[in-house]
Amino acid sequence: DVDLAVYDPKNPEERLIRVTETNLGDLCADAYRVMSGADVAIVNGGGIRKQIEAGDITLDDIYSVHPFGNTMCVIRVTGQQVLDALEWGARAVPSENGGFLQVSGLTYEIHTGVASSAEKDENGMFTRVSGEYRVKNVMVGGQPLELDKTYTLASHNYMLLGHGDGYTMFDGCEVLGEDMMVDNQVLITYITTTLGGVVGEQYANPYGDGRIVAVE
Repeated sequence: DVDLAVYDPKNPEERLIRVTETNLGDLCADAYRVMSGADVAIVNGGGIRKQIEAGDITLDDIYSVHPFGNTMCVIRVTGQQVLDALEWGARAVPSENGGFLQVSGLTYEIHTGVASSAEKDENGMFTRVSGEYRVKNVMVGGQPLELDKTYTLASHNYMLLGHGDGYTMFDGCEVLGEDMMVDNQVLITYITTTLGGVVGEQYANPYGDGRIVAVE
C-alpha cells in the first residue's frame, strides 16, 4: 500500500538508508526480529539495495532489496556491544555509510554535534570507542539499554559472524541460531505471514516511525 524508501522522496538523489531511518529499513529489521523471535534486530543500510514502489510486490523486488544471499543469525549480546555497534554504525552521519544500522526493537538518538570517537584498525575493523558516544538514549522495548544486561540480537551472518562492515564487537558471542533462513526469504515470510501479504499503514511514513532521531 505504500512506497518503501531507500532514497529521499523529496530529493531522489539522496540515499537515506545509509544515513537515517527509512520505512524500508524498518520493514527489513522488523522481519529479522519477528521471524527470529529476538529482542532486537539490526540491518546494515548497505545491505538494503532497492526501494519498492506501492503496488504488487514481486519476487524480483524482494531479491533486488536483499541480493546477497546472507542468512539470518541470532546471537546473545551485552548492552555494551549493542551500544558499540550503534556507535560504529553512526560514526559517519550525516555522511553515507553502508554500515549504518536500521533497527527493530530499539530506538536511539545520534547527537551529530559530538564527533565520532569510534576507532578502527588498518583493515577498517572496529577496535574501540575512545571518547564520548554520539549515540545516546538507547531504549530496548521501551526501557533504557542496560550495558551489563544480555539481549538476543538478530541480523545476518555477514555482520554478526563475518565482520562485515567492520563489526567486530560481536566476536565471541554465543550463537543461538545460524543460517536460519536466507535474507530474502526472511522478508518474504514476514510480509506474507505476519503482515498478511500487505505492507500497510504502519510503514506509511518514508522516514520511518521515529526509531532513529538525529539531535544537533
